[in-house]
Amino acid sequence: MPRLTSEGVFTPTSFPTHTYVVRKELHHERLLDEWIRSSTQIASISGPSKAGKTVLVQRVVGEANLITVSGASVRTPDQLWDRVLDWWGEPHVTTASSGETTTDSEGHERRAALSVPGVALAQGHRSHGSVKGASETTQATVNRRGLPQVVQEIANSPYTILLDDFHYIPAAIQSDVAQQLKDAASRGVRICVASVPHRADNVVLALPELRGRVLSIDLDYWSRRDLLEIPKLGCPALGLEVDNTSLQTFATEAAGSPQLMQSICLWMCNAIGVRETQDPPRSVQLDELLRKEILFLTSCSANFRSLVRALISGPRVRPGERRAYVHHDGRVGDVYLSIMRAVAMDPPRLAIDYADLTLRLDALCKGARPDNPSVVNACARLGQIAAGFALPPGGPSLEWDDQTQVLVVPDPYLLFYLRWSVALEREADALM
Repeated sequence: MPRLTSEGVFTPTSFPTHTYVVRKELHHERLLDEWIRSSTQIASISGPSKAGKTVLVQRVVGEANLITVSGASVRTPDQLWDRVLDWWGEPHVTTASSGETTTDSEGHERRAALSVPGVALAQGHRSHGSVKGASETTQATVNRRGLPQVVQEIANSPYTILLDDFHYIPAAIQSDVAQQLKDAASRGVRICVASVPHRADNVVLALPELRGRVLSIDLDYWSRRDLLEIPKLGCPALGLEVDNTSLQTFATEAAGSPQLMQSICLWMCNAIGVRETQDPPRSVQLDELLRKEILFLTSCSANFRSLVRALISGPRVRPGERRAYVHHDGRVGDVYLSIMRAVAMDPPRLAIDYADLTLRLDALCKGARPDNPSVVNACARLGQIAAGFALPPGGPSLEWDDQTQVLVVPDPYLLFYLRWSVALEREADALM
């Protein structure tokens, strides 16, 4: 068995060479393989945050062949192709030189050369003796040519452009960008667009004539069974056997995110001192205390401190204006802290409807809990606060859907942080 490192096996921030999971029943790789054979289509991959959209494309097209551009970095239609040419290493401006030398004697010498990206170098030479001569050099400036240059460089090649978060492109230019994507794809440039589920149709809405020209691949949060495949692949590669109860717990806490599962497994190896392949193989039984330590250590790589403090604080009010509620563990909190602690309760869920939220508040609070209008109003404010912290390319880490009355945590890392970082308990303790 080759000797591997734990960092090389469990890779939350890079391509999982040893722990890539093929979910065969969903046919994701098969669909992309077929798309590669018909590159005039645009591939559209939708899925929640940290669900493996980029890793899927890397797996099929090859990591070295993927040119990733964030929609948040595109502010004019031509800027998309500038980003691609930046990745390609093309200079913004190229100076082309041509020169000529004439020498008179019994014969003559002539030399000319021109060097421009995309144009072959041409040169000629004849000579007989030397008495007197004259030379002349001219220069020309060549600018990038945007889409035509991208087509020239990568059309009908293994390279794929992945445009992430199309919806972050300004609405005023989305139609123009979509038209250029269509033109590029029709000329043999592989185009893939990645988005969150509720934005999956944006590129077609921007240019309706793309309908029928887009291959849609929908990812979802991973099932616990699929998440368990990561340690089932990685642990044997490290000569490690871990008890099933611990792995089941980790898969539950990963909340559908393969990236988070990779991170938990890496910290598990760190906690038990496994840095490389064990020889002879090692069997490990984790107790509850060590499992909690591993989950806490993992939460340290998901820093939401500023956002969580803002969510707990809520809108600014004068001291004493909000009612405090006593929790069963003896801590106290207002409606905002109480809701956040309810979100962090068992079982971990990325979407909590109003009925479930009130049940959690009933279980959390000893005696009176926040009344229904206060809960709805606070949830709406929480969504507004989270939106103020959202930075491209991601959206808000917490949202309130007023129509369906559902509190959504789109980012599994935020839910994990709420459950395992002890930030909520620390803030509650400060109020006691």
